[in-house]
Amino acid sequence: MSGAPDHLPAAVPSSPGEVLALLRTGAAQTRADIARMTGLARSTVSQRVDALIAHGFLAEEADG
Repeated sequence: MSGAPDHLPAAVPSSPGEVLALLRTGAAQTRADIARMTGLARSTVSQRVDALIAHGFLAEEADG
């Protein structure tokens, strides 16, 4: 369907675990991907990703 959004606002992740699931499945690879797919604010995405990093669930890779 043309004009359909590439995210599902009704399925906005409410926890870092749900954000992790997007990353683990390969659906998202960057913070920008997560924000675009979920409709979350960039600051919210960063908070969730930072929490996952702090708890050892993710490690951020350098560009390049």
